[in-house]
Amino acid sequence: MNIPKITAAHYSKGRGGHKPRLIVIHTMETPESPARAKQVATWFAGHTAPQASAHYCVDDKQIYECVDEADTAWAVDDFDLNQQSISIELAGSASQTFPQWNDLYSHKQMILVVALVADIAKRNGIPLARVSGADILTKSGICGHVDITMAKAIKGGHTDPGKNYPYTALIERAKAIK
Repeated sequence: MNIPKITAAHYSKGRGGHKPRLIVIHTMETPESPARAKQVATWFAGHTAPQASAHYCVDDKQIYECVDEADTAWAVDDFDLNQQSISIELAGSASQTFPQWNDLYSHKQMILVVALVADIAKRNGIPLARVSGADILTKSGICGHVDITMAKAIKGGHTDPGKNYPYTALIERAKAIK
């Protein structure tokens, strides 16, 4: 995949001896709009960037790499799990309904995300399977930021990508091209 890069301001070099075992899906908590991936990647890279980052930002037309996969993005509220995961930020919000995750914008975004997830999983030996709950701490696969919040009992933690995110479609489509 030929993915442009806009390097985030905040991340940690290396992975502390860990190999990626989780692909974590996040939402940007932004409207689904044109050039959103570039906008958020640029924000991660800017002087006013939050103490946060992700490996990739994806909208309906483009993927941007913000942190090299060999390095640790500051994406979830647990540094150890950050070292064990590759995080993907999607344009959209955790409050999206099932129909909103199936609109034209999300359909185009899904095509890009499926290819990215299949590629990441293949290169890192990550199973194309959903993991949640306490399994987050020991098993490998695909999860949402919310799953880490729940597994680690983080008060006031994240709920993204939301209860309506189509994990099944993502995983089935990624398996079809793996």
